[in-house]
Amino acid sequence: MIAGLAGVMLIIVLYIAVKDRETSRKLAMMEAGIDGMNQEIFKLSKEIDRMKKELREELMRMELEQRHEGGETSEQVINRKLQPFVLQVQHLQEQIDAIHAELQERVEKLDGKVRQVAFAAEHSAPDEQKILQLHAQGLDSETIAKQLRLGKGEVELVLKFSKIHA
Repeated sequence: MIAGLAGVMLIIVLYIAVKDRETSRKLAMMEAGIDGMNQEIFKLSKEIDRMKKELREELMRMELEQRHEGGETSEQVINRKLQPFVLQVQHLQEQIDAIHAELQERVEKLDGKVRQVAFAAEHSAPDEQKILQLHAQGLDSETIAKQLRLGKGEVELVLKFSKIHA
């Protein structure tokens, strides 16, 4: 009897370990995706910094030119020469905002999926019910595993648990 209980406990521990490994793998993939997005944001920030530096240099150059030119007012010269830079900065800001919104949406989706995976790992009753229904129809564990896209060991574990509780 004690050996049977020890066997059941071992099966439970193995089942939990398999589910934990699957969840960890999925989380690692999600983290890799988020890291890639963060790298893109970093690159865009560097590009903005570079453009700001160019803008400052252009402003200094324009001031020197303005001192040599007398026809236009300083404000007109600055506005005329800054227009392309302003448009580029606005475009980059729009891209950053779009990427930020997309990242926020993805993080929310990932959070929802992580919660679903955790909930599913804790409450896998629908899979268990399907396994038991298919077994009652006379299907073997390998066929059930293929139909439900589950591991054969997981199907066998559920069937063993159902026999113990019956």
